Amino acid sequence: MATRKENIDIEYDEPQQEAVSDAVESNDPYESQDPADWVPPMTVRIYPISKPRTKLLATASVNIAKSFAVQGFRIYDSKNGLFVKEPQRSYVKNGTEMTSSVFFPVTKEARDALYSQILNSYEMVMEQQERQHPNQKDELEELLEDGDLPFAQPYEAPPPPMDEDAPVMSM
Repeated sequence: MATRKENIDIEYDEPQQEAVSDAVESNDPYESQDPADWVPPMTVRIYPISKPRTKLLATASVNIAKSFAVQGFRIYDSKNGLFVKEPQRSYVKNGTEMTSSVFFPVTKEARDALYSQILNSYEMVMEQQERQHPNQKDELEELLEDGDLPFAQPYEAPPPPMDEDAPVMSM
């Protein structure tokens, strides 16, 4: 039977950094509370859904530090506003379909920075599309203007069957 390896965290002793850390300020970007100091630069590409029929509004791809590309982020609309779902893979385990994240930020600050970048990019793309196509209307808006709504007249139930119409059973 195979045994599971334990994770071992190794700390390196670097005397040069210790001497620097004795100084008044630390230049370690991970010590800073500002995410701009330690979050790598990201490029986000948004792919809006032209006529969304579900709550899915767009998908996104993120290029991190011009070194890593992550595809499959999804932007949804909910009653609490827009939110981002991470890329997932689905699999079947013991007859149950399950999902697991393919990519996820490790810290809350990194997640907030990533999601805010994706949502800001989405809003910019939607504003740009609105400027390019200001007269483009949603199908529902067109139906409301035309007045050709199904069930525009109130629904009238058929009259209940009369006793004369009821089938007679004889023995």
